[in-house]
Amino acid sequence: MTDLKTNGNPDQIPDEPANRDLAKAAEKKQLSFDEQVEALNRFIHFEPLIREVDYKTLLFCETRRRLSEVEEAMAAFPEFKNATRDQFALITELVDHYGLAFYELDAAGNVVTEADKEGLTENEVDDLVVEFAYETTEVGRSVAERLDPRRRFAELVAAAPEREPLYRALMDLLREKRSFAEVDTYVRSAEGAAVLAEAGVGGMQPSVFVDKLERAGVLLYDGGWQTTEVGVEVLDDVRAAA
Repeated sequence: MTDLKTNGNPDQIPDEPANRDLAKAAEKKQLSFDEQVEALNRFIHFEPLIREVDYKTLLFCETRRRLSEVEEAMAAFPEFKNATRDQFALITELVDHYGLAFYELDAAGNVVTEADKEGLTENEVDDLVVEFAYETTEVGRSVAERLDPRRRFAELVAAAPEREPLYRALMDLLREKRSFAEVDTYVRSAEGAAVLAEAGVGGMQPSVFVDKLERAGVLLYDGGWQTTEVGVEVLDDVRAAA
């Protein structure tokens, strides 16, 4: 059974998370809230292929969800096609890195606590626990805020404001799914070359900018490059404000 982490915010998650292997958990170094946030943030950024899956899972589980619900939602994320592990493994990693709280449920959907299991045999505990559930911790919420694509895109623009027109041009082009060859053709066109020159990056490979936008969470690859839903919202917000 996965090691379990407490949330540290009883007002946010009122029930007691399941907590097996207490001895093993006690041996693990106790981290402060800020240290847990940094640990989860590092973990999610360590593996780019599942970064957006982890982020969306944290958002989805802001309301407590049953395991089957979480697995179904994750399978529907377009980024999940590139995941290197199944849903349960990814969920368990988020529990292990303080992002999700883990609960055991009985047949009525109630949380099973250690007190409920006291005096029961292993078989009786197995009969009592019929399902798992997960809820984003305050650590997970903090990291999800950092990973908001709007925030990441704003930070990308702040790092090089002169490139903002280029970023927006590429995002606008990719409202419709396109191959990288089509992106390259645009960049090499008179219009694209003018945008690059304005940004002061003439001659740079378009893959550099596509990669930056993908890491910001406003582009994704799903059989072709396209702007994410949040990316489209970013573009539309700017147009509405103009």
